[in-house]
Amino acid sequence: MNDDANRSSSSGSPTSSGGPMSSGGAGGTREGSSASGPPSPPGPDSSRSVPALVAAALLVVAVVVLVLLFGVARPPQLTTVQEAPAPSPGASVAWSQWEAGGSCLHTVDPQGARTEVGCGYEGQDLVAWTDEGIVLLVWGPRSAGEIIDPDTGEVVGRIDAEAEDRRLGPQVGAVRSRYLDGTLTVTLADSGVELWQVEAPENYDVNEGVLSPDGAWVAMVDRSERLLLVPADGSVEPRVWAEVGDGWVRPVWEGSALPAPEEP
Repeated sequence: MNDDANRSSSSGSPTSSGGPMSSGGAGGTREGSSASGPPSPPGPDSSRSVPALVAAALLVVAVVVLVLLFGVARPPQLTTVQEAPAPSPGASVAWSQWEAGGSCLHTVDPQGARTEVGCGYEGQDLVAWTDEGIVLLVWGPRSAGEIIDPDTGEVVGRIDAEAEDRRLGPQVGAVRSRYLDGTLTVTLADSGVELWQVEAPENYDVNEGVLSPDGAWVAMVDRSERLLLVPADGSVEPRVWAEVGDGWVRPVWEGSALPAPEEP
């Protein structure tokens, strides 16, 4: 009871110097501050807000890219040739990509090992891969072909289309694709054999397909910039053979011949 009476007396005498709140230390400091007015609220922490804004902007950009490419959904997930090497074809594939200073030539072997043959070539589209080398088509008033040694990357020959009485040009695409109700179906153009049917976003597609010289395999390039390998009978799901960095490259098989001379 005495303690309660003392606390009541102290609170009722704000000018008393004997109460505990008037003593020095932290309690006295807070009381003194309140006498001169409430403290100002802290300002915004700019060091934290700037990184947060940058992170939010990057997230928006990433979402927009996904929407433009695949409508937010991811492209079909596939096994790689390195993960599942069998079955495998008996030939390699080559493709070219245009870069600053000329085109670069790449190859990938049946086991999925990729090689950069060379860069700075005048030719762009691939025409054939004969015993003499890989033939790159040089566009111009008179179409011609550069013959590249796949082992050294050197230009070892040249084909003049008019002198050879032949028309040089990329191979005709071997596949057709159809998208319906969330499903992509890829077939061989000539026979209609179904190579692949898969659920995919609407903007996903196969841009290019080339039949191997023995007719047993198809090399395809999809819009995710992947080179795919699939049997020509569609018995096995496509596997990722290589990342090509361009969804519109035109591959050519090892052993593919030059176009036949034009008929007179």
